[in-house]
Amino acid sequence: MVLAGKKALVTGGKRRIGRGIALALAEAGCDVGINDLQADEDVAQTLGLIAERGRQAAFFAADISSATQVEAMLAGFVERFGGIDILVNNPFYARHQPFLDIGEEDFDRTLAVCLKGYFLCSQQAARRMVAQQRGGSIVSISSVHAQVVWDTDTCYGVAKAAILRLNQSMAVELGKHQILCNAILPGFMDTDHVFGETLPPFDPALGPPRAHHTPTLRCSTPEEIGRAVVFLCSPAATNITGVSLPVDGGLLAG
Repeated sequence: MVLAGKKALVTGGKRRIGRGIALALAEAGCDVGINDLQADEDVAQTLGLIAERGRQAAFFAADISSATQVEAMLAGFVERFGGIDILVNNPFYARHQPFLDIGEEDFDRTLAVCLKGYFLCSQQAARRMVAQQRGGSIVSISSVHAQVVWDTDTCYGVAKAAILRLNQSMAVELGKHQILCNAILPGFMDTDHVFGETLPPFDPALGPPRAHHTPTLRCSTPEEIGRAVVFLCSPAATNITGVSLPVDGGLLAG
């Protein structure tokens, strides 16, 4: 287990990509905390799956757009696990609207969750990593929307692009503390939601929806995103920081 004994927090970690990341970290040897707004059946299931992998698991309810709640969440995580080695920023919020129809509240909420929340969680985690004096890893989940524009993706795309710039700033300033900061850009995903749309269930005979847009002719899976996170946090990536890694089946290259 390449990350045996590490303590990892995954925001937005209860399902889909977040669950894939949490389980990959658990399989690599991490004790894992997951965050979302409130406990529900998805949270219980993910915690159970982490425990099945022999690792400690805990849930931390918080609205990551609130500095007060984020500080309390990180304090609770460190109290529960004795420290923090890995933070994965993975909250999801998107409302896809034509540019002319976007309201101020929609714009503000998207950036509050998908950018401000990344900043707040990263800052609180990094402060604790610096105090621990043993380095750490921060991985931020962006999107191919950061680099490719679709109709109705203005708010989401702006936030995802800004995450890449935030990641670079963190990498530059936190490198001296041996805190590595990297981003992952998922493309079309084999989940029940793709870029805000509710899609039909996956049919093995037809392939995942939207797969024909990628050079590999298939969508990525949450497990693949999770494995990419593990790699960036592992001894195989000890001097990699400030990068943006697409896990998109070649979508950005095509």
